[in-house]
Amino acid sequence: MYLHPLPEEHRDTYREFISYAFSPEDGPDWDDTSPPDADIYYPRGLYDTSADVSADALDSSDLVAVCAFYDFTARARGTWHPLPGISVVASPPEARRQGHIATMLDELLVEFRDSGRYLSALWPFKYEFYRRFGWAKTNDYAKTTVPPEALTAVSPDVSGEFVRLGPDDWERLDAVYTEWATEDLGLDRTEGWWRNRTFRWWGSNPYVYGWERDGDLRGYVVYRMDGDWNERTMHVSELASVDAEARGHLLRFLRDHDSQVEEVVIQREHERTRLIDDLTDPLAATVEIKPGPMVRIVDVSAALEAVTFSADADTDVVLGVSDDRCAWNDDTFRVVVTGGEASVEPATDDPDATVEIGGLSQLLVGARSADELARTESLTIHEPAALDGLAEVFTERDTFLRERF
Repeated sequence: MYLHPLPEEHRDTYREFISYAFSPEDGPDWDDTSPPDADIYYPRGLYDTSADVSADALDSSDLVAVCAFYDFTARARGTWHPLPGISVVASPPEARRQGHIATMLDELLVEFRDSGRYLSALWPFKYEFYRRFGWAKTNDYAKTTVPPEALTAVSPDVSGEFVRLGPDDWERLDAVYTEWATEDLGLDRTEGWWRNRTFRWWGSNPYVYGWERDGDLRGYVVYRMDGDWNERTMHVSELASVDAEARGHLLRFLRDHDSQVEEVVIQREHERTRLIDDLTDPLAATVEIKPGPMVRIVDVSAALEAVTFSADADTDVVLGVSDDRCAWNDDTFRVVVTGGEASVEPATDDPDATVEIGGLSQLLVGARSADELARTESLTIHEPAALDGLAEVFTERDTFLRERF
């Protein structure tokens, strides 16, 4: 079994695998409504072939599993880093329960390591499945459902102007997004992402409207509507604003659809976004806290040495790392942090602490604190001083990866 970049002539088989995995209700005679690939999208195929088969000699009938990744750049501890986002992991029913997905993920991690991509992320279909492969949850998100008339309480008086936006406005949108999405794991979006993921989607494309003041775009909303007359729902995938004023006017925009929709669903917002607290009738809204994406360190040494830590951190700890999938990580390391930088070397000393790769991934991006993780099976402290050292280095951060992929 070998993982290869997917040849263009194998795209039909690739899409058949994805359709069966994610939209089986469409049947075998499905219509391909997928949008064009973003400029950072790289499909891969696992082939039942020998290693010496050239790319030109690959046959689509030998495909047993497929996946892809978006070659994201994301913020981690305040600076930008590669964060490939794994997507569309799929295999046909006749090839399942044979270890193909495990092999494909293992090979993909090797590719990431060899190409200098020392972190990775994904949205799981089952958390326990990907936890077995070393990924761990990085953030939760809030889903709010509210009747549009209830938004009157948070709708300011009319001012500014609402404008319809299109793909050619992506740079204006990106300026708002950059000012709004300041959390760690926020993405450095590309033009291709804006054009082919924000403005294009499977089945039906979304509407994108913005709110301007004196020609200056201050916020935008991305949404689609579904359902029959008098039972429509407005699904908001992104509600971005540079300040509270712009957010208020975007909520007014949603409120003004009260003659068209029965409810507004804001699909993914940061947990700190407490719309329910500002409503006249908080019972009118339902807020669900849902688990978000997962993150994984691909290369422990490279990741720890690339990330910038607090300049005040001064730690020398021997850390045992448990990683069942990546042998290069399954080792003991001496981690020395000073002046905001880490040096990582293999060690033969007994570890001061041992950590599972998923737990270390959460520590690295700041999704969990060392104190919290030490209360789980993911982190075991052997020397009490090690916990203080890890807590000093791996401070908790505001992490929020909002994009679905």
